[in-house]
Amino acid sequence: MIVKVRLETSREHVAELARLRDPVGAIEELIWNALDADASRVAVELERNDLGGVERVRVEDDGSGMSAEQCAEYFRPIGASWKKSARESPVKKRALHGKNGRGRVRAFALGVEVRWTSVSEGTTGHERLVVESDRHSMDEFDIGEPEPTCADTGTLFEAFGSAQLDVLAEERTRSSLTAAFATYLEKYPDVHIDYDGRDLDPSSEQLLVRNYPLPGGDGWDGEPAHLKVIEWRKPVTRALFLCDGEGMSRVQLKPGIQAPGFEFTAHLQWSGFDELDADELAFAEWAPDGVPAEVVAAAREHLRGHFRSRVDQRRREQVGEWRKEGIYPYAGEPADERERAERETFDAVATTVVRHLPRYTRARRTTFALLRSVIAHEPGDVLRIAEELFTLSRQEQEELARLLDRTPLTALVRASAAATNRLDFLAALEHLVFESESRKRVKEHGELHRILEKECWVFGEEYGLHVSDRSLDEVLRQHCRLLGREDLVPTESVLMDDGRRGRVDLMLSQAARRGKGERHHLVVELKRPSTVLTMTDFGQLNSYAQAVVTADRFRDAPVTWDFWLVGNSMDGGLRQLAHQHDRMPGCALLQPRFRIWVRTWGEIIEDCQERLRFYGEQLEYQSSTEHAMDYLVREHADAVGELVSGGVIPSARSANGRPAGLHGLPA
Repeated sequence: MIVKVRLETSREHVAELARLRDPVGAIEELIWNALDADASRVAVELERNDLGGVERVRVEDDGSGMSAEQCAEYFRPIGASWKKSARESPVKKRALHGKNGRGRVRAFALGVEVRWTSVSEGTTGHERLVVESDRHSMDEFDIGEPEPTCADTGTLFEAFGSAQLDVLAEERTRSSLTAAFATYLEKYPDVHIDYDGRDLDPSSEQLLVRNYPLPGGDGWDGEPAHLKVIEWRKPVTRALFLCDGEGMSRVQLKPGIQAPGFEFTAHLQWSGFDELDADELAFAEWAPDGVPAEVVAAAREHLRGHFRSRVDQRRREQVGEWRKEGIYPYAGEPADERERAERETFDAVATTVVRHLPRYTRARRTTFALLRSVIAHEPGDVLRIAEELFTLSRQEQEELARLLDRTPLTALVRASAAATNRLDFLAALEHLVFESESRKRVKEHGELHRILEKECWVFGEEYGLHVSDRSLDEVLRQHCRLLGREDLVPTESVLMDDGRRGRVDLMLSQAARRGKGERHHLVVELKRPSTVLTMTDFGQLNSYAQAVVTADRFRDAPVTWDFWLVGNSMDGGLRQLAHQHDRMPGCALLQPRFRIWVRTWGEIIEDCQERLRFYGEQLEYQSSTEHAMDYLVREHADAVGELVSGGVIPSARSANGRPAGLHGLPA
């Protein structure tokens, strides 16, 4: 007999937790679940089709498995887990990783259909059972009848039917998983994780490991905090892992620093993190009581110091190699402070452009001599002359020439600046709408609204701002101008059903026409981050939409409308309306000429991050809190003045008083 277990939450909430775009994260969660079940060996198998694409995933372990009684406990609650009350694994007494009861729903990122086949120790011997579900009913799991078996205990997970799994076969995925499990595999050397036919081996991929004790501050309870910095030989996803007192990773944050040329992860261990759940840890850097934020800030300051030291070390090592080659243009010790400063300048410039140096020793010696002469006699021209001395590779010269044939160099600089500015703005927007203190203080009209007026790209590249915080009358006037029909401009007010004049926050229009003279408009209704969206808010926006679309003079105009209701969260009734089987997620009302969408800031920011991911990777840029706040104050000073004076927006400068990220050093 099959038992159907329903999760104690809505299907829409499960869809959010599943994070279907992150199959790598799903693999990581399944491995952690196996390790928490006392597995000594976990094997991840990627099954490929004839073209080499990944079409099926299997994760098998030799852990203690799941009994029928345990399955009901494991699969029903969301946000609760047996691991919250347990201090260690049942048999081998190992430290536990997951404690929030969400890992199983992450499995849906790996396939349309998912299945667990588990063998556990029963009262009369080993028992085998099967648990199945699919994306169409992610809140329901079918648990089969236990059957006697002679097989060893363990669990086999299988996923089928996804066409977006090729990222799992990339070498970067292996490296990222190696980094994620590095501290666990070091703590428990008897554990082995086989990924796609090869064991994860952190020690062979680690370039350097450094441990730093962090001095305790006021209110730092428990054991002192420790920071482990691991530099990797291969590209990894840079991360700052917050670990509990046992060293188990609980949540992953962005490093929040710049370290060009280094592949690294950092692991911050502190017993003060033990009692915080995953949601609290995710915002630990902005915690209202300040203590977790102080610990994270101290760790990041040590990270900056570590990489400043590493940059200096690399520079000294490179200079030492040049001395051995006999091409370094200085001999002995500096004669005075002037020569010492000159050498430091030479070392900084030469090591920065080292990959552009000539290949042959004689040419390199001549180049260094010229560079020394420039620094000694024409220091103001060092950058211009260095550009002439240190030529690009032939391929780089050809690529640059092709680019400059099509666009000026200033345009390339502006494009890079625009991409990094957008990454900074997304980080700032996350702070404004998610951080506990700022979400209470930020107002939709005086601050958030004024900021987004200048950042319309957040809602789509195709839109341009035409109306901001104006009445419905002004919306329609602007609509007539865009259609080239000034004769249709209304002379009487357009009213909602209750007779009131409505106001809209933002009206955006698609820049390019659709088809034969057709246009598309987007109207955005913003609510402050602390507000929970309700059916009342939906009803208000629906009134706006009806008043605009059904106005007699414009009923037959060639235009379509989208109306967005945007906030941080929504109540159950509105969530159910916005997530129906016959519509795209978020579409609450679908009419021939207009649609109403309910969107959360989390969804909007994630969409923007996906659009910008390629540019961030190519520019090797990760925004930090300092950079994000600096951009917000620089570009939106008129809108965030009160937030700055009230301390809601932190200082955009580093602890030593210098702007973060100067001269390419870690920020």
